[in-house]
Amino acid sequence: MKKRLLFVAVILFLAIALVGCGKKEEKSPLIGSWDYSGFVYKFNDDKTGSYTAGGTEMPFTYEDDGEKIKILYEGNTEASTYEYKVDGNRLTIHDSFNNEVIYYRK
Repeated sequence: MKKRLLFVAVILFLAIALVGCGKKEEKSPLIGSWDYSGFVYKFNDDKTGSYTAGGTEMPFTYEDDGEKIKILYEGNTEASTYEYKVDGNRLTIHDSFNNEVIYYRK
């Protein structure tokens, strides 16, 4: 009886573990390229990206929690954090001066 109970417990544990392993992390709605009058953010699904302004491309890594994005530009030691919202093909970012800037998906 104890062996049967142990067997059932092990099977139940394995089933729960396998279901948990099947969950995938949701992709950020930021992934893709966004343009505002020639200023372009590009977010990749591997948490890297770039910002292009005036022909200069600045690579970065980022963290996204669904409301704020933390961007660490290559060569900087401190990340910049911005509030954002994605609505369809429209990305609204509150810049470092708390101005609302609207980018459109390319």
